Amino acid sequence: MTLPEAAAPTPAAGRLPPPPRWVRNVVIGLIGSAIVLGWIGDMFWGSLVDRHPLGLILLNAKPRYLLLTSNELDPVSYYVVGTLRLVWTKPLVWLIGAWYGERAIRWAERRWDARGRVLRPAQRIFGRWGWIVVVVTSSNVVCLLAGASGMPLALFIALAALGTVIRLVIIRAVGNVLEQPIDWVVGVFAAIRVVVVLLSITIVVGTILWERRRGRGQLEDLASLDEALDEADAPMATRQDRDESGRGESTAH
Repeated sequence: MTLPEAAAPTPAAGRLPPPPRWVRNVVIGLIGSAIVLGWIGDMFWGSLVDRHPLGLILLNAKPRYLLLTSNELDPVSYYVVGTLRLVWTKPLVWLIGAWYGERAIRWAERRWDARGRVLRPAQRIFGRWGWIVVVVTSSNVVCLLAGASGMPLALFIALAALGTVIRLVIIRAVGNVLEQPIDWVVGVFAAIRVVVVLLSITIVVGTILWERRRGRGQLEDLASLDEALDEADAPMATRQDRDESGRGESTAH
């Protein structure tokens, strides 16, 4: 009597069933578009900071840009646009964690270097203290863990938005205290605007090319994630056939 073969273990799934590939690609593409917008903001901030401050934080809402524009924007524009710009990609990263769970975490461990090495300790405390972690920092690692741990999306967005607003309040308060020095700095940048823009473009393009050469850029990260999830979604039989084929070729050589 032949015993049936035991089913090979499959990678742990997330809290939601994996979506169709095109849906996942849309999510990854939206994350990538936010990265590109951030690059544009980094290149042209010297031209936008005093003339189009709202446009600058729409492109890139880094703390330094929020601080430099805090006194140029009314509270409604500052808080609404700043919050939306900082929060809108977080549910997308949450979805990756919710869809792929352990698969996505293993990818992050391999790809995100130092950030990846803190994933396992953070994962162990996330079930109990995750809500505090999300308020304090809703980085990509935290967003991924929130989705993989099963934190409800509505709760996650509310906590991430709360933490973001708290940080915006702190930055705006610092901007009010340092209003005169900030105005002076912005005036200096405006006086040498062309030089600042050209230097910023050079730095951003150089950084992108350097990271791409090393295969460690942000868009390269997204491409590797897409490939890793394709591999995880491949039927087990297909993966086994590919492995056996590879072993056969090695033996032939």
